[in-house]
Amino acid sequence: MEVFSKDYIKGYFSRNKKLILIALAILLIFFFMGVIVSNIGAGDNYGSITKAFSQSNKSISFSDVKGDAIGLFAHNLVADLIIFICGILFSVFSVLIVIYNAFTIGVPFGADMYFALVSILPHFIFEYVGGSVFALTGAFLITKLEINIIKKRSIKKVISDSYILKDIFFSLILVVIFLFIAAIIEAYVTPAITIAAFQ
Repeated sequence: MEVFSKDYIKGYFSRNKKLILIALAILLIFFFMGVIVSNIGAGDNYGSITKAFSQSNKSISFSDVKGDAIGLFAHNLVADLIIFICGILFSVFSVLIVIYNAFTIGVPFGADMYFALVSILPHFIFEYVGGSVFALTGAFLITKLEINIIKKRSIKKVISDSYILKDIFFSLILVVIFLFIAAIIEAYVTPAITIAAFQ
C-alpha cells in the first residue's frame, strides 16, 4: 500500500507538519499548565505518594500492579477515536478533549514529580505525545477536508485532487500503533519500573 511507502510517509509529515506541531503545542501547553497549577496547589502535600511508598513496609509484587494490555489499548483507542471523529464538528470538541486530558495528566507531575516520572512517563510519551497528537492531527485533517468541500462545492474534486483521505487514514494508523505500544508499556514495563523505584 502507498501509505506504507517511504515517499508517502515523508510526504505525510511534510504536508501536515503545521497541524502536527499545533496538536503537539496544545498538548504540551496544557500539560505544563496542569503541572504548574497542581504544584502550586500541592503545598506541603507535595510528594506525598512517594513518601507513603517510602515509609511503607509492604512489598509490591509485579502481579499487584501489572495491567491489562488489551483493556488499556481498547480504552485509549475509544478515547482517541472520539477525538478523531469530532473533527467532523470542526475539531472544537477534539481540541477541548485534548486540553482536558493534557491538563489532567499534568496534575500528578505537579503533585509528585518522582512518582509521575516512574509510573506515568514511560507510557505517557506514546499514549499522549504519540496517540493523542495524531488523533488531533487526524481531526484537523477531517475539518480541513470539510472546509475544502464547502469551498469547492464538490466532494469528488476535493478527494481526487489531494492526499487528504490517505493522510486521514494514515493518522489513524499512527494512533493505533502508538496506543498499542503504550498499552504494552503501561501494562508490563511501567509496573516493573515502579516496583524497582520503590523497593
